[in-house]
Amino acid sequence: MGKRIKRNTRINPNEFGDLLYDRKELDAISCVLLDGKIFRYSGKKPSPTDIFENKVKRYLGVKYAHGLNSGTSALKASLRALEIKPGDRVLISAYTFIATPAAVISLGAIPIPIDLNLDTGMDLFQLKTEINKGCVAIIPVHLQGRTFNISPIIKLAHKKNIPVIEDACQAFGAKYGHTPAGCFGDMGVFSFQQYKQISSGEGGMIITNNRDYYRKTKIYSDHGIVRELRSWDTDEAIIGDNLRMDNLRAAILNVQIGKLPVMIATQKKNRDFILGGVSNLKITSIINSSDVKGETCMNILFLAASVKKTVDIISHAKNSKIEFRYLWDRPYYKHGIFEKMEMTPRYLGSFICKNAEDISKRLVFLSIPPTLSGNDLKKIVKEIKTLHKLRLIV
Repeated sequence: MGKRIKRNTRINPNEFGDLLYDRKELDAISCVLLDGKIFRYSGKKPSPTDIFENKVKRYLGVKYAHGLNSGTSALKASLRALEIKPGDRVLISAYTFIATPAAVISLGAIPIPIDLNLDTGMDLFQLKTEINKGCVAIIPVHLQGRTFNISPIIKLAHKKNIPVIEDACQAFGAKYGHTPAGCFGDMGVFSFQQYKQISSGEGGMIITNNRDYYRKTKIYSDHGIVRELRSWDTDEAIIGDNLRMDNLRAAILNVQIGKLPVMIATQKKNRDFILGGVSNLKITSIINSSDVKGETCMNILFLAASVKKTVDIISHAKNSKIEFRYLWDRPYYKHGIFEKMEMTPRYLGSFICKNAEDISKRLVFLSIPPTLSGNDLKKIVKEIKTLHKLRLIV
């Protein structure tokens, strides 16, 4: 196999698993193509999708795992498993990708934004208030390879018998304490899109220890059929959707999950080098989770002192071919589409999420992919020192 084409001009692109594609992924795809069974249910022996689901179950220590074609599909199928109905209120993190509220709206339900808290992920006062108004589910969202301390959220939810779906799309491989992201709630969902820790371009997963939820997600995502009976004539059959994972994606992921321990270890080593190189600067704007050891170290987060300094950090680093970036520069409801749909605090009578509105404009991410060379790391350290000297990072 020849040299890989250099795809990025940036030193530290916001990519991870896909940067480590090599002959192993290519061979895995070739085996599926030569076998002629790309559809997961086209053969009698365990398919690559079955194998990947079993690997995820072992890795996370859960009873059930179901592969889908995207993290968005995983969100939608998990909500469908809860039998969410039009008009139902679902409490979600205000600071999240548009897929989270969109999955709720796709079922006719109403996404209620809860403000950002950098420890628990959701503001507990707002959460309690909205729970008391009534809701059918809660979706906390983990961010960028780090897990929020969502135990207080789980406690509040379970007191009221409200199911929790963990949106861990960005946190596969992360932990809080000894518990992996996605394993605190009643269901956890993951994404394997190109910019995630392990990647198949697109792909998703639902995990749970609840057999009923597993069965419902599996049936719903397979056109509503009861696959074992090949029938829509049973009591379990429903009008479903086609959200299935195919064997090509699964073949890639079977290789990628094997690389995961080295990926995370490399990212941690890179992060330690960078932080060690600037430790004498006593930078206070670095934001960590409550459990730094559980982070996958995909990035370092900085909370700039102002919006202008945020813009200047991104611009200055870009000239050095180093990527500092926003995750999302606003809470989801600040996008115009939600105003048009009357799905904002203004219309819903919910809280304006002032913390999310403020922090989203000042939070910048320094990506730390697993492919950084020693020279790359030195350049990143040098850039942070320059930004500190300019009083952009303090």
